[in-house]
Amino acid sequence: MPVSTFVGRENGTWPAGTSQYEKRGIASTVPCWISENCIQCNQCAYVCPHAVIRPFLLDEKELSAAPQKFSTIKANGKELEGLQFRMQVDPLDCTGCGNCVDVCPSKTKALEMKSLESQMVEQTNWEYISKNVTYKHALVGRDKTVKNSQFAQPLFEFSGACAGCGETPYIKLITQLFGERMMIA
Repeated sequence: MPVSTFVGRENGTWPAGTSQYEKRGIASTVPCWISENCIQCNQCAYVCPHAVIRPFLLDEKELSAAPQKFSTIKANGKELEGLQFRMQVDPLDCTGCGNCVDVCPSKTKALEMKSLESQMVEQTNWEYISKNVTYKHALVGRDKTVKNSQFAQPLFEFSGACAGCGETPYIKLITQLFGERMMIA
């Protein structure tokens, strides 16, 4: 079937970011964030092949409008004074690979795998945070550390890659570092 038969897409272009609308819910277990154990290193977000676990920084206004079951902790760092930190999971896009849990350096582990059904409240939190909280990578300089790079929105997200894919984290990271200035063909 030639590309020219696709009405409205005759030139072969397709809008970016459409994978966010396909909520597959294929994982039987997904990560659960344990805020009191988190050291805010963002390594879990860094290794996630599908960009379904992300750190967010919230100001007072964003926090005041958050859903009821929405916990945060004080953000670490001088430049983050007055902000709250949250590691948010998108349970319906997670593939359940467990890379995030495995890489967590915290001695008491800040993530654990739990049943998808028990984590569905996080879908409401994901919907709130993805629509109402801004990415604040400009505050920390995303090109300075791996931790800081994860505060930028990945422009390659929710890929169709297999659970635990080792290649997609590289693509995701390069879009977080240089996304606005690169073309993928």
